[in-house]
Amino acid sequence: MSWIKQNEEVIVDAELEGGSNRIDTTDAYEVEITDAHVQESKQDGSKSLSLVIGVKTEDGETNTTYFTIQGRTGETWYEGTVAGKTVKKQLFGLNIVDTLFNISLEKSIFDCEPETLTYDAWDNDAKEMVATEGLGFADLIGKKIGICLQMKREINGTDTKEFGNIAHFFDLETGLFHTEVDSDNRKLDRWLKNKKEYIVKEIEKPTSSFGKKKTEKNDDGVEVPKSKKWGRN
Repeated sequence: MSWIKQNEEVIVDAELEGGSNRIDTTDAYEVEITDAHVQESKQDGSKSLSLVIGVKTEDGETNTTYFTIQGRTGETWYEGTVAGKTVKKQLFGLNIVDTLFNISLEKSIFDCEPETLTYDAWDNDAKEMVATEGLGFADLIGKKIGICLQMKREINGTDTKEFGNIAHFFDLETGLFHTEVDSDNRKLDRWLKNKKEYIVKEIEKPTSSFGKKKTEKNDDGVEVPKSKKWGRN
């Protein structure tokens, strides 16, 4: 007798099929870009935009990373503090994908206009990936690029989720990051030497749901309000 009972009427969600084929180790990889579409936030009142970059290795392993290129207010920057002064800082995700554009296309993302293209997206009703039309950057598709992929582990109570995000792009011929000058102390070499198998984020739930917000810990272990997720739902 099986310890768990299977119900033949239950529909199995196929969205995770092929998950074993995803890149699952923190390391540097040579990849081909397979997707570069723009996705709008699904949160009410948000003007956020993400650039979805999909990649594939020669062995067929894949990764999809969502980079925030426009915040909830519609701006490409946020306010930070430098030397006691409030300044505007460009969104981190936008910084990263701008290096991709400069390395692959030799121009900034700010000098490129998105165009209509077709990409595969998950359809909750059909329970499968379907061809979808939207804005994106067709010139990036098929380009070969180097990536530093960082695995992350998110712990939420008894639930654990593991996934990989692209942390850096680099030139395959030189092994250099964008604007980096060749030396005996390359950024890629330093990243590989100091890489972590996982970056762990623990989300803490409040003891009561009345008037309390969920919190999470940042990389320094300090509790901060849990950030709202968009673009992945």
